[in-house]
Amino acid sequence: MNRPGWKLALFIAAGCIPLAQNAYYTTFAFTILVAFVLAQSWDWVAGEMGYVNLGHYVFYGIGAYAFAIALVGKYPSGVAMLFALLITALAAALLAFPLFRLKGDYFAFGTLALLPLAEVLALNLVPITNGSDGIVLPPENVLTRAYFVVLVVCVIAAIVSVRLARNRFGYALKSIRNDEEVAEVMGVRIFPAKVAVVVLAAAFAGVAGAIQAWQMSFIDPGTVFGLNVALVPVAMALLGGSGLLWGPLVGVLLLATMQQWLLVNVKGYQATIYGTVILLIGRFMPGGLLRAGWVRERSWLRGLTQEHHERITGVQEARTEAQSGMRELPLVPRKTDRGRALLECRDLTMAFGGNVAIDRVNLKIMEGEIVGLVGANGSGKTTLFNCISKVHEPRSGGVFIDGVALAGRRRDEVAHLGVGRTYQIPRPFGDLTVQENIAVPLMFGEDRLQPREALAQAREFVAYAELESRLTDRADSLSLQEKKALEFARALACKPRVLLVDEVASGLTPAEIRRFVEQIRDVRDRYGITVIWVEHIFSALAQVVDRVVVLEQGLVIADGPLNEVVADERVLRTYLGGVAPKVPAVHA
Repeated sequence: MNRPGWKLALFIAAGCIPLAQNAYYTTFAFTILVAFVLAQSWDWVAGEMGYVNLGHYVFYGIGAYAFAIALVGKYPSGVAMLFALLITALAAALLAFPLFRLKGDYFAFGTLALLPLAEVLALNLVPITNGSDGIVLPPENVLTRAYFVVLVVCVIAAIVSVRLARNRFGYALKSIRNDEEVAEVMGVRIFPAKVAVVVLAAAFAGVAGAIQAWQMSFIDPGTVFGLNVALVPVAMALLGGSGLLWGPLVGVLLLATMQQWLLVNVKGYQATIYGTVILLIGRFMPGGLLRAGWVRERSWLRGLTQEHHERITGVQEARTEAQSGMRELPLVPRKTDRGRALLECRDLTMAFGGNVAIDRVNLKIMEGEIVGLVGANGSGKTTLFNCISKVHEPRSGGVFIDGVALAGRRRDEVAHLGVGRTYQIPRPFGDLTVQENIAVPLMFGEDRLQPREALAQAREFVAYAELESRLTDRADSLSLQEKKALEFARALACKPRVLLVDEVASGLTPAEIRRFVEQIRDVRDRYGITVIWVEHIFSALAQVVDRVVVLEQGLVIADGPLNEVVADERVLRTYLGGVAPKVPAVHA
C-alpha cells in the first residue's frame, strides 16, 4: 500500500474506535492521540530545528490551565479552547526571547527549568489556579467529542509535518539545525524562524493540554507540570526517530503501549523507566528505532525510515551529458566601473581580548576587481572576511558596501546587500542534499524563490560546479574538494556583488586549480562580480588577480599590482621567504 493509503487507513481506523462504544479502548486511543500531538510538536523544534526543548510539556500545562479557567468561568468549550491556544502561544513567544540567548546543552537545561518553575507558580497562584487543590471542571461526559477534536488536531499536526519538508519555513529550520551562522550569512532571518516554530509547537501542545483537561474534568500542578509525565513525549519522539516523518508516531504507539503496562504493574517508577529508555536509545539506537540498520533493511518498512532527503519532491534527475565551455548561471550581468569603490574598510579594527587581529585597516575594492588577499597564518585574512560578512562586529571603524555602512546590520541583511562567501574549512549543511544546499540562499535572497523554483534553479549552479552526479546526495557524503566546489556554487547562489573566497584551491590538483581560476575570471567578466580571494597557493592567484593586498599581524603591509607587491622587500621577508615568485606576463 502506498504512503497516502497508509495515512488514510490510519485515519479511518482511528475514527472508528469510538463507534465500538468501549470506554477503555476509546480512552486508550485518546491518550495515544494526545501523546502524538505532543511528540510531533516537540519534534518540530528538536528534529527540524535541532534545539532540544526538555520543557515542551510546560505548554501542555499552560493550555490545560487556560482552558480550565475559561471553562469554569462559564465560557463555551470552543471559546475556552481558543483562549488556551492564544495564551499558550503568547507564553511561548515571551519565553523565546530569553531562551534563545542559550544554545546547545544550556538551552536544553534552561527549558527543563520551566517545569518546576511552572509547578511552583501553579501551587502558589491560588486565586487563579486554586493551588494544590487543582481545578474541577464542570462534570460532563465529553470523551467522544474530545476524541474527535484531538483526532482532527492530529491530522493537522501531520499535515504541518509534511509541509515543513517542502516550504521555505521548513528549510529555514533545517539550515538553523545544521549551522546557524552559515544560515544567516546565506540570508536566512534566523530569530523570527526560531520564535515562530516554538510558538507553533507550543500552540499544538497547549491545545492538547486543553483537550485532555476537558476529558479528565480535573487538573492540578503535578498532573500537568510534573517531570514524571513531561519526559514522555520526548522519549516517544526519540524512540521512533526524531526528525523522521513517521518517527514520533511509531514512538508513540510503542511507548504508549508500554506506558499502559507500567501504570498497572510498575507504579511510581515510570519516570525512571522513561529516562532509562532515553539512555538506551542513545547508546544502542542513536537516531531512533527507524534509523536502525535492521529496520531499514526491511523493504516493507522502508517507507517509514526515509530521511528528509530521500522523500523530498520536485527533484529531477541531473543532466549528465558533457558540455564544452563554461556553463551559464542564472545571474544578471552587471556593468562595472573600475573607478568606483564597491567595498571599503575604514580604520577597521577587530580584537579578541588583548589580541588585535585587524589593526586599523583601510582598504578599497573597486567594482569588477579580482583582489588577492594574502599573508601568513594568523595575519587576519579570515578575520577580515568575518568582519565584512558580519560574523564578527568590529571593535572600531567600519565596512561599507556601495557606500552603505554595515554597522548595526544583521548578517542576513549584509547578504541581501550583496555579500557572498565561502569558508576556509567547508561548512555545508551536512544533512541536506547538494541541490538543497544551493537552493537555500535562492529561497532567502532578494528573489525569495519558492522551494520548487529554487531547487530547479539550483541545478544550474550544480552544473557550473560540475557536481551533477552528486545532485541528490547528502553534503556530508562529499569529498573535501567536492565540498569546496559546493560552497563556491552556494556562494554564487547568493547572487553576490562581492564574493569572498577563502582558500578554495588548497588540496586541488593543478587541473582543478586551472578550472577554478577560469570560474573566478568568468564570474567577474560575465556577471560583474567583484572577488576577494584568500589563497596560500600563490601561483593560482597569479593567474587571475588584478591586485594583491598583503596582511601581516592585522596590518596592511602592501597593496598594489602583483608584480610590484612581489618585489616589495617587506613582503619578500615576511611572506615569500625572501624569494620572489614568477609572475605571468599576462593574467587576464
